[in-house]
Amino acid sequence: MIARRSVPTPAVQVLRIAVSSMTSRIFSLLSSAARTVRTVIGTAPGPARPTLPHTEETYRWLFENSVDGIYVTTPSGQLLNANPALARMMGYATPRDLIEAADDIATMVYVDPAMRIEYQRLMERDGIVREFEYQVRQRNGTVLWLSDSAAAVRDAAGRILRYEGTVRDITAQKSSEAALAESRQRLQEVIDTVPAVINVKNAELRYVLMNRYMARIFNIEPADALGCTTTEIMSRYGAAKTDTNDRRVLDSRRELGFYEEEYLDSQGNARQWMAKKVPIFDDDGNIRFIVTVALDIGDRKRVEQEMRTARDAAETALRELRETQNSLVEAEKLAALGRLVAGVAHEVNNPVGISLTVASSLQRQTRLFAEEVERGELRKSSLTNFLKMTGEAATQLMDNLNRAAELIQSFKQVATDRNFSERREFDIRELTEQIITSLRPGLRRQSVHLTVDCEPGLVLNSYPGSYGQILTNLFLNAVIHAFPEGQPGQIDVKVRSSGSDGVEIMFVDNGRGMAPEVRRHAFDPFFTTRRNQGGTGLGLHIVYNLVTNRLGGRISLESAVGLGTQIQIVLPRVAPYDRAAE
Repeated sequence: MIARRSVPTPAVQVLRIAVSSMTSRIFSLLSSAARTVRTVIGTAPGPARPTLPHTEETYRWLFENSVDGIYVTTPSGQLLNANPALARMMGYATPRDLIEAADDIATMVYVDPAMRIEYQRLMERDGIVREFEYQVRQRNGTVLWLSDSAAAVRDAAGRILRYEGTVRDITAQKSSEAALAESRQRLQEVIDTVPAVINVKNAELRYVLMNRYMARIFNIEPADALGCTTTEIMSRYGAAKTDTNDRRVLDSRRELGFYEEEYLDSQGNARQWMAKKVPIFDDDGNIRFIVTVALDIGDRKRVEQEMRTARDAAETALRELRETQNSLVEAEKLAALGRLVAGVAHEVNNPVGISLTVASSLQRQTRLFAEEVERGELRKSSLTNFLKMTGEAATQLMDNLNRAAELIQSFKQVATDRNFSERREFDIRELTEQIITSLRPGLRRQSVHLTVDCEPGLVLNSYPGSYGQILTNLFLNAVIHAFPEGQPGQIDVKVRSSGSDGVEIMFVDNGRGMAPEVRRHAFDPFFTTRRNQGGTGLGLHIVYNLVTNRLGGRISLESAVGLGTQIQIVLPRVAPYDRAAE
């Protein structure tokens, strides 16, 4: 494995500077101690040893008890001396064992002999090395990382006699740095996959991290941005806004978000963002970093605008529809105008209802998505699903609201005659007979016999025009559907009181009747069994709306094939004042 110079973190750099400074102060002392100890140890063996001065004893104690390894080698690679810490570091019991085993450290100790050559080159050039890092093999073959600080000892002629230095085992540090580098790489890879702007600045508002998404948006290389301020690299994109918000975080010491921001991208296009800024504090409570996350909400803003436009159009259409319905005058016009107004009511209801459902779902999903981002639990899958759902919702809204707008445009022309809207008191028997009188000529031509039985004295405070339209539509509907092709028949109308505040109208015919599936849809707009013969499917639908909305009553229908049809209408004697024709 080739040794390399690592790029330490700022904290590690500060620590190393302190250690280096301390090492340089004691290095000369240790070197002197080593020379003194070597002189003592290098004398002929024997029990008698000269008494050392107090200072030399101190140096020797430092040499023997240093936690760092201390060595003396020749330029040729012979290990002349070593302290116990170095022996233990290399896997030997004593320094003597290490010295005897390491007769050529360039080949026996260095993992990469080229590093020994580099070491010698630096010594020859500078006479010293500081924190020179390389790998060595222990006695058992285990590889260690060492940090070496040493000096060359020269003779009077300037030739290097030996190298004297100290080494530290930095294997654990190297492992931590490698793990940290791997974690940073994985973090970078993860944030690079997120389709959102993510960056981190320090307290000086200089970038320490930027993801690829932001780099592509603003045409900036992440590596080039590190150490720079926003003003330095993004002034043409609106840097002043970003710096201002970052300073707000520094001043308030609180997170900022969510807020909307607009920037120009590298193509000069204005883009809207939903941003959030979060401060990260150190152990002393000072802001160390500011993390920014921003989502592109341009599509959402466009959808919101389209929804507002569509909603306004729908409300306008419904208002026009209501005004149109209130303008129906008489039965003859009701049949023609009903084809327009009721058709709009039915056809617009579906796209508007779908649009409201989609808009409600979009609103709920947007709120859930924002809560997930705020909790910091945003996942790529969540963001992808949100973007997909937003696109689909926009498509559905546009399709359905365009359809509603086209229908309203085609049906907006209606009559303005409002005679039927006048409210007054009237005798329902007299009014019913007047209506029947006007209908009898047509009934005779259709061979349909009509009988009327009205209880006298029933006075209503209501809308006589709407009541007349109800009876007219019921007669016309019976003639067309109950007695087709001139088939003779009987229609009976009975009017009775219903309690103290209501009247009941029974409209009964002995015609062909309705099948169950036809009966279920009898009051639905545009439902008819005679569409190919000019039927509009609006007659009973208009009757239903007038009874329930205009006059405040209720209506029910019973029918069976071959047994005729019975329609029951119950109206209040005093119609509600706040009801409008639908």
